[in-house]
Amino acid sequence: MLLNTKATPVFRKTMLASALSAAAMSAPAKNLVLEEVVVTAQKRSETVQDIAATVNVVSGQDLQKFAAFDFRAIEQQTAGLTLSSPNARNSTISLRGVSIDPESGVAAAVDVYWNDAVVRPDVAFSQMYDLERIEILRGPQGTLQGATSPGGALNMITKRADVDEVSGYVSGSVADNSGLNAQVAYGTPLIVGTLGIRVAGVYDASSGADVQNLTTGFDDQELEAYSGRISTIWLPTDAFEAQFIYQYLDRSADDPKAMAGIDTLGVRPALRPGDNKALGKTDNYGDFDFNVANLIMDWEVAGLQLTGIVAYQDSHKKSATEIDRANSLQFTEVDAPTFQQSTTDVESWVYEFRVASMENEFWNYMVGLYHRDQETSTEALANTVRLGGPIGALGFESLATLPLDASEFAVFTFNTLDLTDKVQLEFGLRWTDYDRSRRADVEFEGLTYVPPAFEPLTELISAQFSQGFPIIGVPKDKQSASEDAWTGSLAMRWDWRDDTNLYASYNRGYRPTGISIVPSPTIEFLPNGVDDLLHDEETSDAFEIGFKSRLWDDRASLNGALYYQTFDGYLGFVRGTQVLDDTGSPVGLPGGLIFNGDATIWGVELDGRVLLTETWDFGGSLSYNKGEWDEVSAPCNDRAPGEVLGMCDLGGEPLGGEPEWSISLNSEYFIPLGNDTQVYVRGLFKYTDERQNTDASAGLGQVAQTFESYEVLDVFLGWRSSDYSWDVSLWGKNVFDEDAVTFEQGPDQYDVALSGGSYTQTNILPERVVGVTARYSF
Repeated sequence: MLLNTKATPVFRKTMLASALSAAAMSAPAKNLVLEEVVVTAQKRSETVQDIAATVNVVSGQDLQKFAAFDFRAIEQQTAGLTLSSPNARNSTISLRGVSIDPESGVAAAVDVYWNDAVVRPDVAFSQMYDLERIEILRGPQGTLQGATSPGGALNMITKRADVDEVSGYVSGSVADNSGLNAQVAYGTPLIVGTLGIRVAGVYDASSGADVQNLTTGFDDQELEAYSGRISTIWLPTDAFEAQFIYQYLDRSADDPKAMAGIDTLGVRPALRPGDNKALGKTDNYGDFDFNVANLIMDWEVAGLQLTGIVAYQDSHKKSATEIDRANSLQFTEVDAPTFQQSTTDVESWVYEFRVASMENEFWNYMVGLYHRDQETSTEALANTVRLGGPIGALGFESLATLPLDASEFAVFTFNTLDLTDKVQLEFGLRWTDYDRSRRADVEFEGLTYVPPAFEPLTELISAQFSQGFPIIGVPKDKQSASEDAWTGSLAMRWDWRDDTNLYASYNRGYRPTGISIVPSPTIEFLPNGVDDLLHDEETSDAFEIGFKSRLWDDRASLNGALYYQTFDGYLGFVRGTQVLDDTGSPVGLPGGLIFNGDATIWGVELDGRVLLTETWDFGGSLSYNKGEWDEVSAPCNDRAPGEVLGMCDLGGEPLGGEPEWSISLNSEYFIPLGNDTQVYVRGLFKYTDERQNTDASAGLGQVAQTFESYEVLDVFLGWRSSDYSWDVSLWGKNVFDEDAVTFEQGPDQYDVALSGGSYTQTNILPERVVGVTARYSF
């Protein structure tokens, strides 16, 4: 690959990173030297080994090698990272044990960036194709990133356009889960040396977990997604570069929920995890589409690097969720719908401007401005049945409107001082101003059921019941909130030896105040009203010491870190909580409740790679994480006499639902053939330790308190050309068909009321999948 002589330093370094990455695939046998991995984790091009922080990289080649078609697949390739999607609406990212359900409305614990601009997690949980790399930044991001997330950040970097060469690929995969994944990419210069374009697309379909609904008869689950991307680059002068990247995605998913349990009434079937059978009266689904676009400009002037970013994002998400998941109302005379339909629209703009010095001998600095505007609008149409009361049962429909406007403005600086040839000091500071405007209004939309004996009084009952509406979930004096916070970082790096450096760092994280999203009239029964929905800010201080090393004449690398992080007001979240209504009956609080508490996290991380021989390489990572609540009183369903909302002491309990130990290992061995081709065998192994079930914290029903540990092995057998221009592979994922439970939610309120809680919603690991992939690159 030729480097463009007209390119700016930023462009040259990015192209160099691509060249090195390609060389790592095509020529490790010749040199037996691990290639350097270049990233932009600190808004400048530098090797992973030179960063005084833990940064892992999943390259585009890694995604290709391990048939990683969607975002969740990268969890298999690194330790200490958990990616989960318990349903078509919710997706969660956890690093270093810090996580939060995105449906809670809390600022993300781990933020996701798409080409250096922050996006919502649901944008990230989509199809992956034509990516350069994914950078995994661990620990608080209190200085350079757009959001001050306490757990870390993931930056997805797409393949950029090229002004010199034509390149691209065609790839097709089929699998025995009705899976089909087709990808294509093509890049070409429009004006050699000045203007380039790249287009890419993907289509993906499968049967998902293949859940069958015994109540509705649904037995043809389908997940389908398609996406397209266009990238351009313009280099009009030696000193200026502009990139524009646009992507569209549309995804639809049938999402019936598998149940497990034994019916105490002796009517419904006994179901085990892995039976993949649903019982709900209706079938869940989730549809999602988004547009994202980034304009990135770099200009060298007067010895400075000026960078401007304008990013736009809009998304539309619609879903339906059955509340009577176990079809418990069949044992009553109630004939009323019990599902909720939700629609969320998001539109956001991000602006960032940075000025950075360029390769000064002693002091290099960066100063910048950041602004983000986001408008989120959610409507939830809920069909609810209230059991008990003076007439026995009542079905009604309500519409919750939940608008949230958020604005952030930040000023930041990041500085590097080369104190000696071997010692480097880094320090940064960020001031962020947060403005929030939020509402939660619930309107009465009419009755859906009254007992037959009371049907003549329907109008009277409706008029009486409607007097409790509208419910103003957030009073006017609490609908707007403004706050500001200082965060920052400090790090010292020492080049102890030519092949090893040591570092120590401090980082501060912050998440602002907010409110629990409970789109239901049941909030009127909370003992303190809306005050029970509000939460305070969270601050955290993280300390880390680590090392980066290149060993065995650069044939191996080994990096490690020890970290300790304390939280003041850690943001916890609990689902399945119930409150007693005016009849003394427990009713659910859909959406869950956020609460604050002090907490501590510490852990160890290791990662490394080695070229064992000219044809055999091995790599892996290890993570140990220990998080505990220090002091907290959390909502639960274990009520003391007279309590409307139960509160439980979690002091000393595990902080979240993440494993203490996780290990990821991978290896490839290939045999050169005499016709310039190679055959290879490749393996990817992931061990996940036992972990807490956070959905059991509300104490509702017979729910597992912990999930057992499990191991997943993926195996690949293939044949390819020696120059890697074509590749055909047969692969199996989860080859031993491990069926460990990964998610379990307690019985719904109707199941509890009518059968004491017979069934839980239970997800297991994706079952074994066997497939074939063929790829041609040019």
